Amino acid sequence: MNTAPGFVLKSLLISSVASMTALVGACSTLPRAPAPPPADVSAAPVGFPSQVRFVGIDPESFDRRANAVVETVRDAARGGAVNVLALSGGGAGGAFGAGALVGMTRHGDRPVFHVVTGVSVGALLAPFAFLGPDWDSELLAGFADGGISKLLRLGGPAILFRPSIYAGGPLRSFVDRLVTQRLVDAVASEAARGRLLLVATTDLDKQETVIWDLGAVAAVGGEAARALFRDVLVASTSIPGVFPPVLIHVTDGERKYDEMHVDGATTVPFLVAPEISQLDRGHVLDLHGGRIYVLVNGALSASPATTKASSFAVISRGFAASSMHGSRRTIELGSEFARRHRMDLQFSYIPTTYPYRGSLDFETDELRRLFEFGMRCSETGELWTRLEAAVEEGRKTLAAPVPAPTCPAPTGVPNPRFAAADAGAVAPTLAGPPWREREP
Repeated sequence: MNTAPGFVLKSLLISSVASMTALVGACSTLPRAPAPPPADVSAAPVGFPSQVRFVGIDPESFDRRANAVVETVRDAARGGAVNVLALSGGGAGGAFGAGALVGMTRHGDRPVFHVVTGVSVGALLAPFAFLGPDWDSELLAGFADGGISKLLRLGGPAILFRPSIYAGGPLRSFVDRLVTQRLVDAVASEAARGRLLLVATTDLDKQETVIWDLGAVAAVGGEAARALFRDVLVASTSIPGVFPPVLIHVTDGERKYDEMHVDGATTVPFLVAPEISQLDRGHVLDLHGGRIYVLVNGALSASPATTKASSFAVISRGFAASSMHGSRRTIELGSEFARRHRMDLQFSYIPTTYPYRGSLDFETDELRRLFEFGMRCSETGELWTRLEAAVEEGRKTLAAPVPAPTCPAPTGVPNPRFAAADAGAVAPTLAGPPWREREP
């Protein structure tokens, strides 16, 4: 299978040309029932309670059970700090995040995360991050031993009449192998202790983010729970036009509808703020001293380079720029949220010094190298950085480029328990490349 970046970009160009035709042709190749009425946010997956998800335009649905969520998370933390892990999208960059998680285990500093959130490829990592080190072998098999490298297979000559350029079978089969009944039962068991596993998809009909409580899905039990769990993960990783959308069958109690769901990163790069702030809407959850860890499965800066005057180069750098700036903005929001609540936010990312070839480079050897790089950064204690340190490191890289790949925290960043700080201070912001503080 040809997964070279140029080949992938040519395929993306075909997708852009075919998108309008595909939407029309989808009626014959992807039969579906109508979507729920625009104002209807009460519809739930058939056979499941409405509590298995929150629609982005309906925060009241979260408020109605906020107190229960607050109490369960507080109980899970057993009076200690609440640990939140947010896993971003990034396609092939997920190998970095997978390696980082395994490296944290080997370094001996992997916390128990009371809230784990995932978007796109981060959604595939999220259940294993949630379940802990005992599931590291699954991460190795999926992201270092070639499992994820077989996802790109062209859909055939009828591409112009399909909703995606790549066939959905390989992605669905890959996720189906990951989501075993044992995994779903284990998630249900941990969720019963009060921990949260949240994954985002994008409802194309509403063009809004949908946040799924996979612990609540798993609690339903049986094959139905496993199937919906799997479908949500497939949807969260299905880049529009690249992989087929996923239809979720829903009902309002009287009528049945279909919703079309795609990649969660279409609307949000990862879930920290303002989404996580819903846990504190009534200011009843004391988050002071809590810790937020953000694993960005991609780059946050890029070395300036002359862009070739070709469609492929323009598509590639445009996509990368959009993803990079979306992640920056969300880190800034998360950092401000953490500062306001006197939490400690640390994050990691694929640094500019690493020869990263992009989110659609699923070549097996490259995935393995990226996995091993993320693992090494964790094992040496150089994975996590803070906003101030990242800004300074970006300045150094710009002034004197480092010839060899360096971890996000090249000299290590101390990880003490957060001490009270000035909640009203203004945090540095990301801009670049690589990074610099914005002018006042």
